[in-house]
Amino acid sequence: MMKQGKWLFAPILALAFLFTVSVPDAEAASAFHIDIDLAINRLILFKNGTVQNVYPVATGRTPSLTPEGTFTIITKFIKPGWKGIPGGVPENPLGERWLGLKVNGDQGRTYGIHGTNNPQSIGSHASSGCVRMYNEDVIQLYDTVPIGTPVTIHTGKTGDREQIELQPASGQVKITVPVANIRSHPSLDASILHKSTRGTPFTLTGSAGDWYRVQTDADKTAYVHRTVAEKIPSTLRVTAPLANIRQTPSMTGEVVQRVPEGTRLHPTEMKGNWHRIRLNNGKTAYIHKNVVR
Repeated sequence: MMKQGKWLFAPILALAFLFTVSVPDAEAASAFHIDIDLAINRLILFKNGTVQNVYPVATGRTPSLTPEGTFTIITKFIKPGWKGIPGGVPENPLGERWLGLKVNGDQGRTYGIHGTNNPQSIGSHASSGCVRMYNEDVIQLYDTVPIGTPVTIHTGKTGDREQIELQPASGQVKITVPVANIRSHPSLDASILHKSTRGTPFTLTGSAGDWYRVQTDADKTAYVHRTVAEKIPSTLRVTAPLANIRQTPSMTGEVVQRVPEGTRLHPTEMKGNWHRIRLNNGKTAYIHKNVVR
């Protein structure tokens, strides 16, 4: 763990950082996710949901030292200094690289993933809170993941993020607020891929805690919080004695069918207060939300 204000960099090295640390690329970061299991001291790197590499790590010497949750890589440094010890020297405990995590609003100087000058500690609970890696491993990780990559730290039976967090789900969800953030991973710290407006539908592919996992129009996996979206039922049942199905989502739209109470319909998306449905003849039409459930 690195305390704020303890960095020591030579001026020329600081200039190098200025030009080599990149601005977060939301699309690139969204492809990666790092999962760290404190119980077995293992780091798994995912790309687009597929395991790319598995690394042994060292974590906090007591359970409370390494924070749990989903955080974002906010800083990246080569040969970081530590408490008056310059970077790159054998006695520096941070090793060759530093990937700082945004924890409790800090700027990535307190908790991070870094190298080590004590490789014998890898695989054990030995740190003051940071995640240690072999120097060759942290260099590889540093070169692979961009700033903005989410990191999930947990104590679990498996390091597989999909098995731990994701529950199967299908159907559709729609945005229920004027503007909602669509994020790369199930965390409020995750990169915002884009913003969507009220009524925008998404194909639901799973759920993770308070998040829906969805498929975007660009066939990318994304997440939207349950407080700004709701699931569209896979089937609707008509609750009025007789309900009008209209050609357009308007009370003045032409009535193309009238259906009795109890009729089952299959919605495809929401348009304001209207469900768009697919008729038996393959055509689309609309029914008001007040006459179905």
